[in-house]
Amino acid sequence: MAGSAPQIIPLPGEFPDVKRDAAKAFQILKAGGVVITPTDVGYGMMAASVEAIERAFEAKQRRAGHSLGIIGTYDLHVKLHDLPPEKYRITRTFSEDMGMTIAVVAKMKADIENLLPQHLLPSLDKMTKNGTLGIAICEGPFQRELGRLNEEAGQIMIGSSANLTGQGQKFQVQDIEPEVLQAADLVVDYGRQKWHLYGRAGTTIDLDSERVLRIGANYEVIGEKLTDWFGWSVPEDPDFSTKGRKQVGVSIKLSPDT
Repeated sequence: MAGSAPQIIPLPGEFPDVKRDAAKAFQILKAGGVVITPTDVGYGMMAASVEAIERAFEAKQRRAGHSLGIIGTYDLHVKLHDLPPEKYRITRTFSEDMGMTIAVVAKMKADIENLLPQHLLPSLDKMTKNGTLGIAICEGPFQRELGRLNEEAGQIMIGSSANLTGQGQKFQVQDIEPEVLQAADLVVDYGRQKWHLYGRAGTTIDLDSERVLRIGANYEVIGEKLTDWFGWSVPEDPDFSTKGRKQVGVSIKLSPDT
């Protein structure tokens, strides 16, 4: 697949339709293609076959040893990671209960080769590092629906941000580099994404050592909850804070004549 300009959905004049658009993205993935899809923390580049993973890896100009993560659901995280029950409670709270996108790194299960689709095993080295596995649990209606379709089919999505390595998260399709777009078969364009003001990828936590690996979008809220609810000791966000903010007048009221 690929080699020409990607198909872009929704088509001109159409509105987003999560079930329709996720089903289209799923079919492209199933056929061995690469898709670019919206997430709260910017556009992501997804693949589910060895050839498509290699194409995405090359398009991003990823250097050897720089891994790609699994993009999936809380249930997939439970299936693949080897953790005590209280650690799953943390990710369930953020993803299932609070609807927050969060990426987690943790020890993978010893029989990981039996838990992944067999055709993905040649790419295992691109997904794992020192016995750990990273999974981004992406929330929001589109990613939930795409995750559901993948799980029902036993398909696992591998992905990363839709940008050249080191060039920053892209929150609009028009900002994605041409060589990255060219590697995709389908682009799901839902306009500017939710956490664009942060200009960051998602927050990543290490569940084994209970530490923050990457301060990302929405971190000041995630960090506060990690401390208050789960007793973690985490660094403060150097750019965004929950302290000292005005509690009155943060919204801007417009006069009727405006």
